[in-house]
Amino acid sequence: MEEPMLTATQHQRVDRYLAELAGALGALPESERDDVVAGVREHVEAALTGRSPVTDADVDEVLRALGDPLAIAAEATGDDGTGGGPGAAGVAGAAGVAGSEDGRRRDVPVLQRDWVPGAVVVALLLGPLVLPFFVSFGGILLLPFLLVTGWSLLWISPLWTVGEKFAGTFLLPATGVVFFTFSFMSGGGTEVCSGSGSSDGTYNEACRTEGAVITPIAAWAVLGAVAVVAVVTAVVLYRNGRRRAAELAQSFSTGA
Repeated sequence: MEEPMLTATQHQRVDRYLAELAGALGALPESERDDVVAGVREHVEAALTGRSPVTDADVDEVLRALGDPLAIAAEATGDDGTGGGPGAAGVAGAAGVAGSEDGRRRDVPVLQRDWVPGAVVVALLLGPLVLPFFVSFGGILLLPFLLVTGWSLLWISPLWTVGEKFAGTFLLPATGVVFFTFSFMSGGGTEVCSGSGSSDGTYNEACRTEGAVITPIAAWAVLGAVAVVAVVTAVVLYRNGRRRAAELAQSFSTGA
């Protein structure tokens, strides 16, 4: 098969796609991972062969038709329970052919379903904010369990890239951590009052707080910035997770 003539930029786009696919296939042995990536590369080259000259739009069209690398990786790792080998499932998924011989409907694995993104956001964003207020009901004791559960779902589920998982790990709980840290820090100051009497018998007193690590205005400014970042991260993770879950659900339902 004649290799299509691609520009350096087009080669970089294809290589980035394959690199993301290879990263998502980290659970596979190296030989199987290489087979899947090689199969997808051959499919891309075959789809572009005959297009002269190859445009950026052609490359984008082929990669878009392949779908999300995470969806291909989910097929390749065999999480769908099909009997075919992981490498064959990955290449079949990339080429857009049936990965199941009998074409029967398959159940979507639990950690790839559409409830997972919402559970992760609730556990990591809202948990650290809400549970500490319920100290008398064991909220502080439940918080570590909730965080570990959220982090486990985030990292085990194939619905996100590695970068998204790192962002969710540190940015989602940040608002709750900063809020309660500043609560303790702002309460550490000492109020000092001084006054003096005047000739008409009145007494004037002025009070100020000394020893506070951070002023209330600065604390609220930092907290607001952290909250914005956390909410944006939550929206991105939720939308990307739901979108990929829907793609995987469609793939499983059609036997692809």
